[in-house]
Amino acid sequence: MDTTRAGTAEPPAPEPYVSRTPEDVLAAVPLVLGFEPAESLVMLTFGAPRPFHARVDLPRHRRDLGDLVEVLREPAVRHGVARVLLVGYDPDGPWAAEVLRAVAAGMEAAGIEVVACLRADRGRWWPVGPVTAPCERGPGTAYDAAGHRFRARSVVEGRVTLPDRAALASGLAPHPGGPDPDLVDALARAVPPSVRRVDALLDVLLRTGERPDEDQVAALLLAAGQGRLREPVQRRLTRASAPGLVDLWSEVVRRAPHDRVADAAGLLALCAWVSGHGALAWCAVDRAREVSPDHGLAGMVATLLEAAVPPQEWETSLCRLAG
Repeated sequence: MDTTRAGTAEPPAPEPYVSRTPEDVLAAVPLVLGFEPAESLVMLTFGAPRPFHARVDLPRHRRDLGDLVEVLREPAVRHGVARVLLVGYDPDGPWAAEVLRAVAAGMEAAGIEVVACLRADRGRWWPVGPVTAPCERGPGTAYDAAGHRFRARSVVEGRVTLPDRAALASGLAPHPGGPDPDLVDALARAVPPSVRRVDALLDVLLRTGERPDEDQVAALLLAAGQGRLREPVQRRLTRASAPGLVDLWSEVVRRAPHDRVADAAGLLALCAWVSGHGALAWCAVDRAREVSPDHGLAGMVATLLEAAVPPQEWETSLCRLAG
């Protein structure tokens, strides 16, 4: 489940994106997720102390509906969600509507109000009610998420909306030509850096925003693989520093040789979760598990994402450790 925190980005947006129509909602969803969803169910939550939004793949069998309902309902109940809005993205209208109705019924049984259910596909949307209605089978209503004022505003604000989740995951894929020979050489001659060196290296790279060279990437990869050397990374990870660390570790993951990917991807997953970018965190978890299926840090982040634990809990934990 891709989970994204609402209203927790730093710095906060000057004005919230206020959705008043279905077209507004459908334009806002890709901005919330960072990509255009497909074959997905998206749940927007409201009324909780810390609202979150979630995306899950649509199941293909009725036997999986119960699990899907529970995956979405459990964190909604635990976090005190009062209302949800559900959107199903799929060309199979009857099936998407059935999934939406199942999730809506599960939410209402838990005392959570369902504001609306919408099905969307290829620039058209349909309302989905408790029972099948003629309007669910008609031509639907056209909408243009890419041309909506929300998208124009997001571009001005520097947000990037990718065409699909695969495009997000591809940003962490290895270089098609294999690892850089210079990086392989740098790793072969590198020795584990000291904690002080890792701390100084992170300070320079985050302050300047420069692309790390091969020796710096090698040092970071060695640090990612050793617990005591990960401490400087985790200690400086806050809501404010998370975006810079996400950019840095994304670069490291892309350039890492296969046998070094898992530890770097695990750290990227943690940084992405703290930044509120749940979809990227899941992509990083998947990347780590491709190499190391039982990777500890990746597994921890996956648990946090599945439970929709708010990123603020990370800084609370740091304060406890400091105290």
